[in-house]
Amino acid sequence: VKFKVHLPSLDEHEVSVCNCSICARNGYTLVYPPRGDVEYLRGEDTLKSYYFGSKKAEHRFCPACGSSVSIDPHGAFGTNFVAINVRMFQDVDLDKLKVKTVNGKEAIGEPYNPE
Repeated sequence: VKFKVHLPSLDEHEVSVCNCSICARNGYTLVYPPRGDVEYLRGEDTLKSYYFGSKKAEHRFCPACGSSVSIDPHGAFGTNFVAINVRMFQDVDLDKLKVKTVNGKEAIGEPYNPE
């Protein structure tokens, strides 16, 4: 899978780390570009999807390596963005990112329990 995301420099852009069960389990470190600023160059059709909870947000992952790539709410909650995991970007120093911690555990409620 190869894609481009148009963002300000990550040196200046805040990223989100959520403590809810699905984000913590998948290691998400997210940015939220507008949908039009995400361009898949190849492999988008190979990504697999997973829905949980309200089943409104599509969690997309690579079937070859299992990496969590993105969360697409498809306009749910009045959104026009795609949440992209910056861990998929090349040459990102996670220790230098400006991190905003989100308390999704309390906001979302019941923890993720696979069926």
